[in-house]
Amino acid sequence: MIESASFDILPPMTTKGARIKQIRDKMQLTQQAFAGILGVSRGAVGNWERDQGIKEENIEVISEKTGVSYEWLATGRGSMDPNEVVAPPADAAVARQFRIPDLAIYGGMGGGGALSVMTSEKGVPLDPDDLRGYWTFPEYMVRAFRSLEGIYAWEVRGDSMSPTLAAGSVVFVDTNQNKLPPDDVYAIDYGDGLVVKSLQLVGGTDKALVISDNPKYPPFEVPRDSVTVYGRIVGWFQWRG
Repeated sequence: MIESASFDILPPMTTKGARIKQIRDKMQLTQQAFAGILGVSRGAVGNWERDQGIKEENIEVISEKTGVSYEWLATGRGSMDPNEVVAPPADAAVARQFRIPDLAIYGGMGGGGALSVMTSEKGVPLDPDDLRGYWTFPEYMVRAFRSLEGIYAWEVRGDSMSPTLAAGSVVFVDTNQNKLPPDDVYAIDYGDGLVVKSLQLVGGTDKALVISDNPKYPPFEVPRDSVTVYGRIVGWFQWRG
């Protein structure tokens, strides 16, 4: 669950390191847990809090991962801008958590949706209207991934992938895996908009087989070079009625 932390508007701190420590203290995190959210080592956080080795890209990452004002963090001017700060659970055993952006788009499983979300270099949507929120996961659930950057969640509609994926399911798409092999489930566009389908390469040809799990939709072949692959589906969530 995403909750907003309560921050006071305080006079400018004297150093960047002191402001970084203030963020960590307000989020009630150890240096190790804070480092996990930022994707850096505990030692890096310790150095930053001592005003050592702080680069501009480090300030950008901290601002983007916590929602704190970049200007305040870099210069001490203004306020922390607390509206986007995420407070972790108080239980230290689950304090280190990881977030996946939930995009305000949808992938069809029959007729396709549209994908037109602009992101920063760090993968954060630039337009607030493109972001519905975040899915938050504890560390043990994401150990198979070196980083969650490039993984996004969005809603799927239609019944062509039923019963595997029901309408209204949320899929987690790794946009770093945007090539066809191996045979798997992908977010793609073969000319009919953004859809979620199983893909298989047809050996000895330049074709790919587009497969729906719902048997009422027969598979069909398309030229491989006509398929735009946005990413591989690495997980999904759906309620069971």
